[in-house]
Amino acid sequence: MQLEEEMCTMTPFAAAAVKILGSGAAAALLSVGVAGTLAQAATPSPTPNTSTTAASSADRHADRKLVRQAVLESEADVLGIPEGTLIANLKKGQKVSDLANDRHMTKDEFAKKLVANLKPRLEQLVDHKQLTQAQADRILDRISNGKIPFWDGIHRRK
Repeated sequence: MQLEEEMCTMTPFAAAAVKILGSGAAAALLSVGVAGTLAQAATPSPTPNTSTTAASSADRHADRKLVRQAVLESEADVLGIPEGTLIANLKKGQKVSDLANDRHMTKDEFAKKLVANLKPRLEQLVDHKQLTQAQADRILDRISNGKIPFWDGIHRRK
């Protein structure tokens, strides 16, 4: 009975050693520290706190959401329509390119106006430390080179 009580307080490795080798050999191993070291090696490392991981993954794309909002606002301003109307049109399958063509704007004209309109919004995000200056510069450079967000509509993952 006493042996069973001791086994309940031991590590799994030590308990197995007692069953297999007997209490004398297990005591010798434990006194040398072999069983304790092996038991520690076999114990898995603690898992990260899930609440911390979930919070960091939720905030992981906060900067992208802010940029998307700034881009939509700027595109709506360049097109001369309310942002809600632009979003509704995009959800219906229209493209920014179609809306710009309706207003007799080429892609280059639209890109120049978009960069001019978007730049102060991105500067504000940089000032509030929600975006780095390098990220803002990269966004403006991509648009200047013809990579206009929503130009070909909304691309949804399948």
